[in-house]
Amino acid sequence: MIAFRDFSPRQTDQSAGIDRALVEVNQWLARTGIKPLNIETLRNVTGTMAISSSDVGLRVWYMVVGTADAEG
Repeated sequence: MIAFRDFSPRQTDQSAGIDRALVEVNQWLARTGIKPLNIETLRNVTGTMAISSSDVGLRVWYMVVGTADAEG
């Protein structure tokens, strides 16, 4: 089965948020031993006339083997 986990620290500085999310992803991968299938950037898009977007986190897609809980 394929699953995903989002990493999106709540910080006012968006660039620090992405950097912090990357640190958290690396720690989680090291702790769980999971091999990611894909890593995506999560974006927040707002506005009607003038579109504004900001990176708000990372999504890690991974394969779940057996019944072990990979949320670690």
